[in-house]
This record gives sequence, structure tokens and C-alpha cells, in this order.
Amino acid sequence: MTIEANTFDMRALPSAGKDWHESLQTEDARGSEAIKAAESGHSHYITKLKIRTDVLAVMDVSIGSGETDGAVTTVHFGPIPLKRALQQDKVFNWKAPRGMGVKCTSGLSIAIDSTAEGTMWVEADGRTCKD
Repeated sequence: MTIEANTFDMRALPSAGKDWHESLQTEDARGSEAIKAAESGHSHYITKLKIRTDVLAVMDVSIGSGETDGAVTTVHFGPIPLKRALQQDKVFNWKAPRGMGVKCTSGLSIAIDSTAEGTMWVEADGRTCKD
């Protein structure tokens, strides 16, 4: 078994900021895709995350800050193993405790990548705050 190092920086949400909801449907996130665009001088906080896939094979998904050479630069969630079970889509749900969020790297996008091709739906909620 391989242990992956993640940067999971759970913090209290700053009171000033802009709340957001982003959704993404992708057929192939192997080269990474941005879920939430970068904002210079601001940090994104993830408060809720839902990933669903209908892929029959095992798919590992990572979500984090930034994209480098087709992969997430700093992983906050993952790799998350997703596999469709019989006729049911595989779903990963995560929600931060009230008033909390995972702080992403300042000035970078929130990105996703996967180890397999296939349809995936991602929904993320959060807040963007000035540094």
C-alpha cells in the first residue's frame, strides 16, 4: 500500500469573502481540469465536495491547488478511489464542519485530475477570501 502525502489545511472561514458553487462535467480529467479559476491575492476555501462517476473501472481522483504538467500541484483530497458498483454510480461526498473549510494555495486554481478516462461530475462549494 502506498501512502500519499496530502495538504489538508482545515481552518475557520474568514467572515469576509465571496461564497461560490461550481459544477463540472468532464469526459476525461487525466490531464487535469480547473474547477475554480485562480484569483490573484485571494485564497479559495473548499467547504463541500461531491464527485460522481459512471466509470466501470477503478478511477483514482485527486483535487487540490494548481495544475503542473497535467496533474494537481498540491493535493488536498486524494487519491480518492472511485469505482462503479453494478448499476450504481460511485459517489464521494465530503462536507466541512459549519464555519470551516480546506484552505487552498493562494492565487492558484482548484483543479482535479484522474487516473482513468470516463464521465465524471463534480460539484464544489466554498468561499474566496482576500489574503
